[in-house]
Amino acid sequence: YVEHNFGHHVRVATPQDPASSRFGESFWRFLPRSVFGGLRSALRIESARLQRKGKRTWSFENNILNAWAMSVVLFATLIGIFGWEVAPWLLLQAVAGFTFLEAANYLEHYGLLRGKRADGSYVRCSPADSWNSDHVVSNLFLYQLQRHSDHHANPKLRYQSLRSAAEAPQLPAGYAVMIVIAWIPPLWRRVMDQRLLDYYDGDTERINVG
Repeated sequence: YVEHNFGHHVRVATPQDPASSRFGESFWRFLPRSVFGGLRSALRIESARLQRKGKRTWSFENNILNAWAMSVVLFATLIGIFGWEVAPWLLLQAVAGFTFLEAANYLEHYGLLRGKRADGSYVRCSPADSWNSDHVVSNLFLYQLQRHSDHHANPKLRYQSLRSAAEAPQLPAGYAVMIVIAWIPPLWRRVMDQRLLDYYDGDTERINVG
């Protein structure tokens, strides 16, 4: 919640965003960079927010700690009901959950880079800065998450209200297929690298290489 709204949305499609994958970066290199980079960023953002309010970082008002506490309570309740036998499955679903989340981040922003103004700051995020995947089955199952360009260009829109954007780059398949491809780096690069280069007319200066 903290990192997505106040970190990722601010820095998306820039080298400063840990959740924006870079050209030539494999998913398996991106995964730890995004997970730990996002955590560090979220802690900095939440600490700064609390300091501005004159509050202690490690307090009940810390949104990150609240989220962790809710997870602990949920896991403890399930273990209390079903016994310790359920613990490995809880761990497995947690790992699977953040792996699929990061896989979505990986394919949604691969290699894309926002333009810069004369003063060196980045231009406002537009639909051209995220990969779209306008495929019917994927959009039905994931509440139109694949219309990701509109999500970043208009972050206040609900997912079911997201629209397709003609100027957005398009993935060649739905998320289920693209996530599996992302797990196989040579196949991913064969499918996506030329598509990215074509999108920027071969200008590597416009690509996010980190």
